[in-house]
Amino acid sequence: MSRRLVPVDRRILEQNIKARYHAGDIGTQDALHLFDELLQCAGSSSIRAINYLVTTVGRDCPALGVSLFNRVASANVAPNSITYTILVDCCCRAGRLDLGFAAMGHIIKMGFAADAIVTFSHLLNAICAEKKTSYAMDIVLRIMPMFNCVPNIFSYSILFKGLCNEKRSQEALELIQVMVEHGGSCQPNVVSYSTVIDGLLKEGLVGKAYSLFCEMLQRGISPNAVTCSSIISGMCKAQSMDKSEEVLQQMLDRRILPDVTTYNSLIHGYYSSGRCKEVDRIFQEMSRNGVQPNIVTYNIQMDYLCKSGRCAEARKIFDSMIGLGQKPDVTTYSILLHGYAMEKSFHEMHCLIDLMVGNGISPDHHVYNILISAYAKEETVGEVMHIFTKMRQQGLNPNVANYGAAVNLLSKIGRMDDVMSQFNQMITEGLAPDIIVFTPL
Repeated sequence: MSRRLVPVDRRILEQNIKARYHAGDIGTQDALHLFDELLQCAGSSSIRAINYLVTTVGRDCPALGVSLFNRVASANVAPNSITYTILVDCCCRAGRLDLGFAAMGHIIKMGFAADAIVTFSHLLNAICAEKKTSYAMDIVLRIMPMFNCVPNIFSYSILFKGLCNEKRSQEALELIQVMVEHGGSCQPNVVSYSTVIDGLLKEGLVGKAYSLFCEMLQRGISPNAVTCSSIISGMCKAQSMDKSEEVLQQMLDRRILPDVTTYNSLIHGYYSSGRCKEVDRIFQEMSRNGVQPNIVTYNIQMDYLCKSGRCAEARKIFDSMIGLGQKPDVTTYSILLHGYAMEKSFHEMHCLIDLMVGNGISPDHHVYNILISAYAKEETVGEVMHIFTKMRQQGLNPNVANYGAAVNLLSKIGRMDDVMSQFNQMITEGLAPDIIVFTPL
């Protein structure tokens, strides 16, 4: 039987589409025009070029990608497993998980399920995004093996992420243990461990996170910078500084250089645990390793000094930042402003806000609330009302916290008519009073 020849014009068009796709030279509109042109003369060999075009359109507009698939299905071209994978991805990203499952049903019916690991991954991601990870687990552990589609590490990674996002990191930990005990070819990797460790830390299960980190090392899996930084951050928040240092040493032993984020965690941890002398050692180590402090580093240091009543030292750091080319952010100004408020240094507060505005940073609600609270403690009603006026002049309506500080002041000095006036103003502006506002009433 003679081989059926592909018309020259169609073959040239298909080759052109392939070349442009791999060169990244097809935009959505080009893809739509090429799709229309190819579909008029398409044959069985055209499905590869069609897949390129549907993929391109689906990236920008998933719903339109689904529409193109329907046109392919009604033409004289048989979709292949890749086409269906593209379809499932488009359905999921278009928010039509129901259509994604319908497309998956076609894949199973046509016998493509065994090779549909990528297709299943699209479904799993969409299911987990809807906080239905239990259903995704059923697909991975029961349905996929039923159709001889063996789950891989990416399948499990989606589950780990989904479980941790739902604050079910204990179940993710148990799933890792099941994988290890099963001893199959699909074993947890550094990404798996890092995901679950991060989930455990976010739920405050610091001890279990550290144990899992140690287990990972015992299994010969080298941590990466993300894993180490994550667990050091968690340990520091729990003020478990000795274990943080152990992890840091593991990093150095494996020639994984800590970055400024890692060092910031350690600095914050030592300040929080009252071991301030250790902070000097961390700064020296940063310098030896060529890691420069960033805005967060300075903010942590200034915050500690201000809370310790050492605003003058914090101001020196603030000024040195500017000298080193570091631009203070709104958090930096808020920290120093709060320090001045604690010392009742109102002149310095106003000078700092003027400097802030002069440097192109607009005061936010938090900044103004520091001012309002400081004057409220001094029972200076006129200044508080002036700040409210100034906020509105700058296009910033007071929020619940701002009103709360004012209401508490007015209530304290017995000006209940003004309290009700502020309360009614809140309601007029569509703000829902909280417990702080209601308490004086």
